[in-house]
Amino acid sequence: MLIYKDIISNDEMFTDTTKVTLVENSVYEVLCKHVVRREGEIVLAGSNPSAEEADEGADDSCQAGLDVVLNQRLQETSFDKAGYKTYLKTYTKALQEKWKELEYSDEKIAELKSSCMAGVKFMLSKMDKDSQYFLGESMNPDGMVAVLNYRDGEDGNEEAIMMFLKAGLEEEKC
Repeated sequence: MLIYKDIISNDEMFTDTTKVTLVENSVYEVLCKHVVRREGEIVLAGSNPSAEEADEGADDSCQAGLDVVLNQRLQETSFDKAGYKTYLKTYTKALQEKWKELEYSDEKIAELKSSCMAGVKFMLSKMDKDSQYFLGESMNPDGMVAVLNYRDGEDGNEEAIMMFLKAGLEEEKC
């Protein structure tokens, strides 16, 4: 399994356990699914929960939401498009400082800058008044803010798609 972490906050942003698409080599689009979970309930891929013994406990506390948000404990924050553009200016500067701190070569930094600018342009083109914004678990205001949109899927149903700038992420094998 691959875990994608924000290079500034070190927060886990998403994993490859859901459908991940790299768009224009600059933005990861992650398909999110609506889920409802009881507290303490863990369902492993491939298991058959209906074959398990029924738990007849008292009222269980439930969580409902998007799998990526719940799994990575992403925190919703507020922006409008203008505010997000202002945030992006600060964030891209912070990314460039981080790349230098990580001692990336000048070539790699130029490549990442180009990817970042293409990603910003793509994400801004997909945003609308209903877009939602999410920080990592630490809620570090200097970290990545992912954008969630709802779009029509291939089957005609609405899909939740979360977008992440590739240039601000690192992959970690788990």
